[in-house]
Amino acid sequence: MLSVYGNTSVKINCLAIQINPDKVTVKNLVFLSYGSSSGYYRAIYSILSLAAWVKEKINNFRLIVYTDQPEFFKTYLDGFNITYIMLSPEMLTEMLAGTGFIHRRKVAVIDLTFKNFPDEDLVFIDSDSFFTNEPKPFFAESDDAVSLMHVKEYDLDGGLRLFNLFGQGQYPQAFIEYISDRTFLIRGQPMVFNTKDYSWNSGIIGLTKNFSSYMKDVVKLTDEFYAYSKWFVSEQLAFSFILQRTTTIKSADSFVTHYWGPHQRILVDKIITRLITTQSFSDFKNSKFIRSSTTKLRHMVECDLIYEQLKIALRQRDFIYTTKKVIQLLFLKIFHISIRKRK
Repeated sequence: MLSVYGNTSVKINCLAIQINPDKVTVKNLVFLSYGSSSGYYRAIYSILSLAAWVKEKINNFRLIVYTDQPEFFKTYLDGFNITYIMLSPEMLTEMLAGTGFIHRRKVAVIDLTFKNFPDEDLVFIDSDSFFTNEPKPFFAESDDAVSLMHVKEYDLDGGLRLFNLFGQGQYPQAFIEYISDRTFLIRGQPMVFNTKDYSWNSGIIGLTKNFSSYMKDVVKLTDEFYAYSKWFVSEQLAFSFILQRTTTIKSADSFVTHYWGPHQRILVDKIITRLITTQSFSDFKNSKFIRSSTTKLRHMVECDLIYEQLKIALRQRDFIYTTKKVIQLLFLKIFHISIRKRK
């Protein structure tokens, strides 16, 4: 199977993919993990949390793990029906196509999965995500008019204000300048983007099989967006902009926590590494134990994120934003109520 990304190509040995023809697969659940033990533990915990919440219904899915260390996963996930696709150093390099943009690999594995399993829907799950409830949309009937992403974050105007607060406003500014007064061809049809378009977090991306016809455009937009803006969310903007024009995007935030911030990763990495390396294998299959850990972790991640935003707002002397964050933190810590802006 050959998948082309710009002027480069990646070859997958399909004989290495084990498929049970008698198994009815609802969706392919795709994970990408490479480079470090902390990254492997994140993906392992993500899979354990999924299994804890769906229990025996996990057999409705084909779990696909793209990794450079499949044996590491097998040590902790023995008994799970997982397809491992080995990522060689050459493949990891080819997936970047000379861009230096690491999140391009996410686009690449999604495209590869569509090419290897053209008749099946998929959900890409970032390894730094874990499940906190049953993912009911995963079991919904396939509908080309509906897609799934983690959470609706900000329109471009709001993104510019937000990143200015963090001292990174040059990235959305360059992006806005690039898309302004420019027409893009998406599947041969003209498409125009503007500052009222929303960025959806790509920690979860749920796509039907027919979206595969847009993947060439997703790759092209990702490359163009990153080349002109260097914004680290370029791949999620490519997915977001196409999906919000061709589907109704549903949020996965009610059942997934995505801890993409560096400070939150440090917090979660420490906890899940200790959990995975010290608990018995029987605990991994104890759904009550894993569910309890996901609930506690979600609360910790939400509190830590708000506290980090609060400190930044104070440094920037943005007292309106500071007040909002203080209120959010109090409600979350005292009442365990998460207050979020409805978009």
